[in-house]
This record gives sequence, C-alpha cells and structure tokens, in this order.
Amino acid sequence: MTLFFKDSKIGEESALFIYRKKDGKDAKATTLIVRPPIIGRFSEKWGRNSYPLHLSKWSQIVPSDGGSNLETTILLASHHKNVARSKPYNTLGREIIAKRADWDFSFSVNGGFSYFSLYWDWLEDVLSRCKHLLDVTHLYSAIFASLFTYDYDENLMKAFCECWSSSTNTLHTSVGEISITPWDLFVLGGLPCTGAFYDEVVPNAQELDGINDQGRPYLPYSCRYLFLAYHHLQNRLKRQGKVSVRDWITFWYRGNNKYPAPRKPARWTTIPKCSQNPLGEIKEHGPWLDKEHGVFADLQVEGDLKEETYLSALLSCWLCIFVFPIKDQNSIRPGTFKIASSIANGRSFGLASPVLASIYRGLNTISSSPTPSKSGASFAIHYVYAWVGHFFRSNRLTHDKPSDALMTKYSGVGYASPFNEFSARKHIRNATNFLWHRTAFKKNYDQTFIDNDRLSIQNFDYFMSLRSGYLSLRCEDQHIVEPYSPHRFSRRFGFHQDIPGDLKEEIHTGSLKDLCQFYQSFTRCNTDSKILISAFATDFVSRVRHSYKQWWERVCGNDFTKGTDLLADIASFPVKLVTSNKPQRGKRELQDLYIPQPLSKFARRRLEDGNHSKDSSQHNEVTCSQGTKSPFVVPVRDAIKISEEEVCNDLGSNWRHSKSPMEGVDPENSINHAHLFANSESSISKPSAKSSDLRRCKFADVGTSSKFPIETERAPLPSLQPTKPPEVSVFQAKAHISSVRRKGASMLGDVLLNRLSNLSVDTILPQAEVHEIYSGVESFGVDPQHLRENVDKYCEGIADYLKMKESLNKRPSPVILSQRQTEVEFLLSEASQKKASLKTELDAVKLRMVDLKTELVQLEQSLSQIETHQVEQDNIVQDLEEQLEEVKFAPVLEDQDIEALEKIRVLLEDNRSSLKDLKWMS
Repeated sequence: MTLFFKDSKIGEESALFIYRKKDGKDAKATTLIVRPPIIGRFSEKWGRNSYPLHLSKWSQIVPSDGGSNLETTILLASHHKNVARSKPYNTLGREIIAKRADWDFSFSVNGGFSYFSLYWDWLEDVLSRCKHLLDVTHLYSAIFASLFTYDYDENLMKAFCECWSSSTNTLHTSVGEISITPWDLFVLGGLPCTGAFYDEVVPNAQELDGINDQGRPYLPYSCRYLFLAYHHLQNRLKRQGKVSVRDWITFWYRGNNKYPAPRKPARWTTIPKCSQNPLGEIKEHGPWLDKEHGVFADLQVEGDLKEETYLSALLSCWLCIFVFPIKDQNSIRPGTFKIASSIANGRSFGLASPVLASIYRGLNTISSSPTPSKSGASFAIHYVYAWVGHFFRSNRLTHDKPSDALMTKYSGVGYASPFNEFSARKHIRNATNFLWHRTAFKKNYDQTFIDNDRLSIQNFDYFMSLRSGYLSLRCEDQHIVEPYSPHRFSRRFGFHQDIPGDLKEEIHTGSLKDLCQFYQSFTRCNTDSKILISAFATDFVSRVRHSYKQWWERVCGNDFTKGTDLLADIASFPVKLVTSNKPQRGKRELQDLYIPQPLSKFARRRLEDGNHSKDSSQHNEVTCSQGTKSPFVVPVRDAIKISEEEVCNDLGSNWRHSKSPMEGVDPENSINHAHLFANSESSISKPSAKSSDLRRCKFADVGTSSKFPIETERAPLPSLQPTKPPEVSVFQAKAHISSVRRKGASMLGDVLLNRLSNLSVDTILPQAEVHEIYSGVESFGVDPQHLRENVDKYCEGIADYLKMKESLNKRPSPVILSQRQTEVEFLLSEASQKKASLKTELDAVKLRMVDLKTELVQLEQSLSQIETHQVEQDNIVQDLEEQLEEVKFAPVLEDQDIEALEKIRVLLEDNRSSLKDLKWMS
C-alpha cells in the first residue's frame, strides 16, 4: 500500500493531503491541518532565551531571624518581584464559602486514565519486544506505568482542588505552600526531565518525504507508516476527521484479550482482594504469529522497521491517552506521529515539564470555575492521584515490588482510602500527614551542586527542579505557559522557607518563539551556577523563617480554622451560587462573607506608628531576609512591611517540629530510590555541616595584619644648647631587641589564642597552622612550651568532643525514634488488619474444604452407582448395536417389488370377482 503526500491549503490554513493515487484524484483523500513546527528541519532558528535570567547562585545563606546566631539557607528565584502581597490569595475554597462556586455534588475531570480493551495486552507485547528501544530513551518505566489504572477518593480530590491557588500554582495549607515538581514526575512517573522540546504538530509533505544532504530522511520512515494506517482506518471506517483509540488498538494488535474491564467494588470501605489490573510481569515474547504479522503485511512494512513501527504506533496511543489527554481522549491525534516515531528511532524528549504545565493549567481551570465539576479541564490527572497518594499517604499500597515508576504502587481499583467531607478537608488543609521528604535528595552531608558538564543526569534533573522559570507546552493549536516557583515551597528540598515573591510578569500563553525559549531556559545546562544542598533532615515542616510564619498567618486569615468546617458543611449541604455582578477574573476583590479582614486593624496600627521609615510607608514591602541584601526579593502587592516588633502571635502547633509522626524518614522510599541519586563526585563538593563557619574562619596572615601594630620606643631628641657639650646617651639596643621579640612572640600567641576563642567548639584549626605559630614564636627566641601545652590540651579536648559528638549524632533523637515508632506502629496496624483479613479468608477456605470433603464422599458413592448403571447400559448399548446391524443388512423394499405386489393384488381382486360367477357344479 503506497501513499502520496501533498501540501495545500484549506481556506487560509496550511494542510497536508494524503492520497493513494499519485495524480491526487483520490476521492478519499485524508486532510490534516499543518502548523509551523518548533523543532525539526523546517522550524525557525531562534537564539537562546535571555528571560528569565539564570542566577549564579540559586541558594543563599542568611542570618536566622528567630533571635539566635544560627544561619539558614534559603532558595532564590529569578523572575519574581522584591515584595510580597499581604492580601489573601484566591482559592476555590474561598470562592465556595463566598457562594461564588459550587461542586454540583460531583468531582469529574477529563483525562484520567481508564481501561481500553486490548491496550494492556498490546502494551505487554510491546514492552517485551521493544525494551531495548525504550531503554535508549529512558521511557520504559514511564510507559510501564500505563499498565495500571489509578483510583481516587472524591472527597479528598475536592479538598485538594479547594486549596489550590491559580495565582501561585501551589497548594495552600495551614503550614504553608506545597506543589508538584518535575522531579516528582520523574520519580513517580518515570518521565524524563531533559531532552528535545515536545512539539505536537502534523508535519508537511516536504518533511515527510524529504531527505538531507547525507541522504537520510528528515523524519524516521516509521512516521509514514503511521499516517498510512491512519488514512487506511479513516477510509475503512468512513469517518473523516478522527480515528478512535479502540480502532487504532485493534488494527495494530491482533492478539487475544486477556484483561476484562475493571469494576469498582460495591463498598469503598472494603479492602479489595485484587487490583483488577495486570500483575506487571512482562514475559518473553515469541516469534510473530501469522495474524500478528498481518498488520505489517497490510502496510507493506519492511522487515528491519517492524519493531520501530510497532513501537511508534503504541507511543502515539500512549501520548494521547496517558501523557497528554488534553483533548478528545478517545481519539488518536496525528500530531503525535512525528514525536512517537522520533522516540522509537532513539530521540529523547523532555516530558516532565510539559506534563507539569498541563497539570497546572488543568488544576487552575478547575479552581477558577464557578462549577468545577463542569469546568471541562482535561489533563493527566492520574499523576495527581499518585502524587496525593504518595505524599499524603491516602492510598493503600497495591504491591511492594520496587519499580522505577513509584506511581504503580498506588494503582488498582478500590485502593484509595475513603474519606468523608470533614476528614478529607482536614487531611489536606492541615497537612498533618504530608511527608515532605518523599522525593528529597537524601545525603548525610551538605553538598554544592555546580551546573557543569560533570554533573550526572539525575543530579541535574534535581538541580533543574530547584530553579524558577516558565513551563511550556505546545499541542497543535494550544500554547500553554505556566510559571514554576519552587522557592514558594522550598522546604520540600530541605531549604528554610522565606517569604516568597510574586511574579514580575504573569504569562499564560505565548508565541512559538516564547514556548521554545521558555523551555530552553528552564532546561538549560552548563550554566556554571551553584546551589547548596543541605544534608538530609527530618524537620522539614519546621524549616520556616520567623517572618514567613507571620506573613503566612496574615495572608491566610482563618482559612484553616473556620474555613475547614464551613467547606465540610457546604459539601454536605451545597449552597446556591451568587452570580450577580460577578467581576472579571483577576479584578475581583476578595471580600468573603465569613472572613474578617485581619489586615485592616494591622494596617491602621501601622499608619498610626510614626517610627517607621518613609521608605516602608511608601513602598509597602515585605522583604525576604531582614537586614540582608540579596538578588532574591520577596514580591508582595500593597503589602505592609513586617518587622519582628509587630508580630502579635506565633502560628501555634502547626509549625512545631514534632507535629506529625508521618514526617519521619520513609524507609521504603529511601531504599527504593538509592540508585537515583548516584552522582558525579567530581562536580560536587562535600563540606561539613559547619562549612560556612570554616569559610569565615580562614587563618589570618600575621605579617600583613594591621590589627596588632608594633609600637617602637623613640629616644628623646638631644637639646640644641650650644653652651653645653653633648652628652653620651645609653641606647640599650639589646634590651630593645629583646622587648620587640617578646612583643612579636606575644602577638603571634595572641593571634592563635584569639582565633581559638572566636571559633566554635565544633571547629578545630589545622595542626599545621598551629605548629607554624609555634615555629614563629621560637623564631623570636621565645620558648612556646607553655603556650603549646595549653593549646594542645585544648585542641585534644575539642577533638575528643567532636568524636563523642559524631558518635552521639549517629544515635537517633527521641523525636526521630518517636516518628519511627509511630510509622512502624502504623505499618504494624496495616499488617495486623491484613493478617486478620487473611485469617478470615483462611477460615472460610477451611469451611469450604469441609464442605468439599462431604461432597467428595457423596460423589464417590454416586460414582459407584454410576459405574453399576454404566455396566447395565453397556449391555443395552451392545444389544442395540446388534439390532442396528440386523437392521442395516435387512432386505429393502424397492419400488419394483411394490409394483409387482400391486399387480398381484389386482389380479387377485379380479379372481375374487370371478368367484361370484363361478359355476362349480354341473
């Protein structure tokens, strides 16, 4: 089967015409809209993007604002203002309480992965046959994740969307902001963070048929076969415009259907006995069967392109239904053919950031809609289901098998834990069970990542997730841009949370150049920028600066006290929407019916305070670190400058370190992900926990020091009286030299003692430099023995102390032990429940066995009777068989015999008639 491609136009739009005849007179031509590409031979060549700018350092050490001498490390951002707003951020929960939005009794989102007949069978076959091709592009685990379905609890997802803010792309909770990162999508879903830009468009005829100077086609030849199959299905099904996913699957996969459609259990509180999903065991494939080979015969695919074409066909389906279901999820989009064939040919694409852009856009669409269940949002929400299950521990685990795509643990029908209206909102809004460390970089020492060519792929992906920027996605005519601001939830990476800044510019769409350059800027490598990754700890929830707690309390008001109860009540008894005179999005003033204005009293007090400076009253700014100038400044519109003296109350128990036992170390996660964090040591330095102190405590240069000037004694000038002869003065040079030497030696000793007295007891000076001081003292002719004895004794004590501290630090603290104990108790409770469930099943099986044994005895008796009857029946059958043989060989009555008999009968009747006239007596 041969196709011919031709570039033309439909109205003002460029189009690709696909014919089966070369002269183009085919009445059944397929027409597809063509748009300018961003990547490939026929794309424009844009330079590197200059916005947003990359910082030379993405982290900064600042003094703690909690009244101590400690220092904290904060995460910086490059495209945010230096002030932060003090008005409440808009969320769906606030809109519902203000009666401007309502769920309409249901939670419904397009794009969640669902069952397609034969897809799982086809996927298992492809994973078995094409694993070597998928390993090249690091997509095996990402595609493997589509071998399962992902459930959710409706109340929990409603609570999640109610806390989502479209202004910040973050989840607002009582302890601060949280959000999804590209690194999360890599760890959970196996989606690669780096690679070519995902550009979903239909190529033109020149790109499909053209070859480069080396004689190679611009696109893999498997791409033509996908268009050939699409054209064939359109003509066969007589449906111009689209091909359904089911038709696409049945065309390419000719095997048997092993997996029925999953069904939800009748009772959600019951733990399912099985996930109703495949087991995930990929078996060895056999040779192509004749019926499986039929698809390649129909398309006339060359032998060496079978696997690549087969994989391309599945990838196009996978992109449409699992990764980017942002349009009609039940149809195949021809724009995916170029990407799918390129992946099958070995080209890598960065999928994490465009998928996250679509997730952000979908969540923003839901949270901004007056009727969220009818918002029409379409995105891969199953990644959100897995993210919520992973971080909020809201799912029962399907299995404990290690997998690169951790989201598979939260798959299966009926494995989402049930929540009611109140418990769901409390679970999300209070974030008491949120595990901050789930995907954090786990090392026992501080590290400095340097973005150079020696940084490993995994470390760069993690580094990239710490940088602020814009995420972009191009899907045919859809241009999506969403801001990414990791400094708003930097505690997830081990940083201390400072007041975040609002965006300098809100961008939600852009030209092709903008989409390309935003992606290039976000994924750019070898920038030589640096970032300090703190050692892994368990106090993520308490890593907030004092000023941030004050600011967050002012911004949130009583959202997480009274708001939780109100939302739960409204969910149970929905209210009627207030839709009259609704202002436009972005221009609405947040004056909720139940929420007091916590800033008004504060603002009046600030205006009456005459001690604050004119600058603060004019600019109304809240800076991120007090007394520290930094390129990172905290954006806030119409905000009031916050100082420590103006704080009324702290935030309470939500900010305490030991609030939740769920915040301890997750043993399963740290074990399963150890291989992800193998890094290139040549590009990572490993300072100690007090590396900042060591940097500030460089040994002073004694020879150039002006801190200790040497004072010299001058002899008095001789008097100029000519009447008296000059007197001979005794200079005493040796005494002066001895005095100067003693002063020099004393100064060196003082330098050493001052240095030791200024250092923390956790820091020790290098012995080589100490011995240099001793040698310097000896060079002045002074014995340093007394100094050596005292200093060495002190240094030995410090060394013993540090050894003891290191030994004690290896022991877990009571808080960590408590957290571990709580987690183990939780796991023990789950295991006990499972054990009890298994015991119940075992008892049921034993009872069933007893019944089966009784039935077996009855069956044995029946067997004996049946055998007796069988013998009798054998005799009957034998008799009947003999009779059958007699019947078979019995003479047959033929027609001529009947005719002869009839003649005889007629003759006899004639004779009978003649008997009446017979005169037998003479």
